[in-house]
Amino acid sequence: MFVNNAKISSILHNSIKPLSLNDTVETALHIMHKHAISSVIVVDEMNHPIGIFTERDSLKIIAEDVQSSSLLADVMTRDVFSISENHYIHDAYILMEEKEYRHLVVVDDNNVFKGVVTEGDFLRQMGFEDVVQAKYINEAMSEFILTVSSDTSVIETAKLMSKKRCDYAIVIQEQKPTAIITERNITFYCRNNVVNEQTKISNICNDKIYSIDKNQSLSEASDLMKQHSIHQLVVLNDEKELVGLITRHDILKAIHGAYFEFLLKTIEEKTKKEEKLKEQAIALEKLANFDTLTGLPNRLLFTKLLKKSIANTLRNKNNVALIILDIDRFKDINDNYGPTIGDELLKSLAQRLIGQIREGDSIARLGGNEFAIILEHVEDERHIPKIINKMLNKIAEPINLSNATIVSVKSCAGVVILPKDTKDVNLAIQYANSALHQAKQDGHGMYQFYTDEFLLKSLQKIAYENALRLAITNGELELYYQPQVHMKTKKIIGAEALLRWTTQDGEVIPPSIFIPIADETGLINDIGEWVLFEACKQGKIFLDMGYNITMAVNVSANQVKYQDLPLLVSNALNTYEFDPHKLEIEITESALMQREEDVVDMLYALRAKGIRLAIDDFGTGYSSLSYLKRFPIDVLKIDKIFINDLPYDDDDCAIVTAIIEMGKALGYHVLAEGTEKQEQLNFLKDKGCTSYQGYIKSKPVPAKDFLALLQAETI
Repeated sequence: MFVNNAKISSILHNSIKPLSLNDTVETALHIMHKHAISSVIVVDEMNHPIGIFTERDSLKIIAEDVQSSSLLADVMTRDVFSISENHYIHDAYILMEEKEYRHLVVVDDNNVFKGVVTEGDFLRQMGFEDVVQAKYINEAMSEFILTVSSDTSVIETAKLMSKKRCDYAIVIQEQKPTAIITERNITFYCRNNVVNEQTKISNICNDKIYSIDKNQSLSEASDLMKQHSIHQLVVLNDEKELVGLITRHDILKAIHGAYFEFLLKTIEEKTKKEEKLKEQAIALEKLANFDTLTGLPNRLLFTKLLKKSIANTLRNKNNVALIILDIDRFKDINDNYGPTIGDELLKSLAQRLIGQIREGDSIARLGGNEFAIILEHVEDERHIPKIINKMLNKIAEPINLSNATIVSVKSCAGVVILPKDTKDVNLAIQYANSALHQAKQDGHGMYQFYTDEFLLKSLQKIAYENALRLAITNGELELYYQPQVHMKTKKIIGAEALLRWTTQDGEVIPPSIFIPIADETGLINDIGEWVLFEACKQGKIFLDMGYNITMAVNVSANQVKYQDLPLLVSNALNTYEFDPHKLEIEITESALMQREEDVVDMLYALRAKGIRLAIDDFGTGYSSLSYLKRFPIDVLKIDKIFINDLPYDDDDCAIVTAIIEMGKALGYHVLAEGTEKQEQLNFLKDKGCTSYQGYIKSKPVPAKDFLALLQAETI
């Protein structure tokens, strides 16, 4: 195979001095015979090549009976084709093939003769290793060959070879090849002998003929030619009959063809690789810029689109609306139905949202259950609520998913008007999230436009979150205790442990602020564990002091989902040797209904330890007899919302009465929360409520003040 960057100058021959126009044919033949070369170059006085005399030219002068004393100027081939020594080898070979030459004359930039390159030089430059491993003689040999009988005259043979432009003829005797006659054979014979019309070709034949089987390889043919310093091999079949001829030129041409096949294959493979790389690049770009689940732009690409939109608004002096949507309770769907249904839901919602936007608007999935929409060219902000409501209503429509699952979800949205609210991409997303957070606090299916107040709330929330992470280690958390009072005896029978947070700077953070933050961030699990251990510790102190009261501890929905509550409770009880019969675990209705089967097992595991179980905020959730029958409940705690307007609100009176009656029928202890007025207390006592807690007895107080309440009862 040709070396791609090799120049023709690296393989040329320049040891033979060129001849002049005044030199004779005899001189040329002598030099060709002496050096066993097939041509000589003729130059002018400036050493510029002006002609070439070859073995084929010598055949012509024999055929035309030209005298060997003739000048080269009269018989040489003029207008010699030459190439620059700076040509690449491969390009030079292409030129030689196109012009059907056997030699190339090489010159420098000033057209000064530098040397000659022959087919043999190209053949030696080529290799067989990579390109002709599977090339055979029958693929490259000449099947149409010049044959003569041994009776043919030398001159007639020369005429035939010259006319047919063959540099050889095969002598046939009894249908079998006996010799090969080449241009060189005839030229040198005629130079040394007198030749006439009667001189037979058999006079210059020899018995030496080299043959090869057509099924042998080209590399074997080349090796045989090199071994015997010949340029041709006759090709025989199994019956030793002539079927063709393989020459050095044929081999060179086949190798070059194979080289091009190799190149084409290489190019094809390279093209395939490039196409594959291109496909991979496209795939990587898609992976980098698009959400794999929905096919929508992801956060990275959306940020670029938003940046471009803001730039357009500044240039065109119009407005753009950024909307961020969040699917409510998506985590519950994932937990209850599995991630496959969750993914299917997201894809369906993505298609619904695509159907709601106008041409030119953009939609993306920012991650999780959060989508973002850019409404371009907003001429009137008053139109935006209509667009958002349409989106929220479309999202709320029931969706039929796999396994006959029908899901109905709601969404909240936060809206930012650009560039009015901000010109910065990151701030735009931050502001939209602030508005979204406020919308979620307002309820399901709500939306809010951004105001500076939302941002302040967001920043404050982040500050609280960071401070809350350090609150336990800094000793800022404390348990307060609110008495639970028996309705008939008016004695304190229990205490509900309630969490309070006072920062090191003395700021009192209300539970209504930090409990939702703890829930949202997952900090509630660590905090809940601390509360449980601290309540057991204080409960043990009260018991050891002779006060036989129950310690009630709230556990969050997060703890029910993600913590091993039976193990956690056992560890707390064992740590402080607290009587399990004096511990009451309070769980909200909504927490009980998550992973219902697992919750039932968990509750029975707690009950087996002797722990009391209470449903907190009863009446605000499912309030179903079917689940009350399944769960091992001891206490129903009526939510404060139903106590507030007793005994003046007929609906609340009916609800509270029904809960008390249901509790009594099922053998539950019924406790009313938030009891603040005597008329409320009277109504509850009259209806048979078991116990109460609220400001009418005491607000939540630190342990030392709660101890004072206990001591006051013994005086």
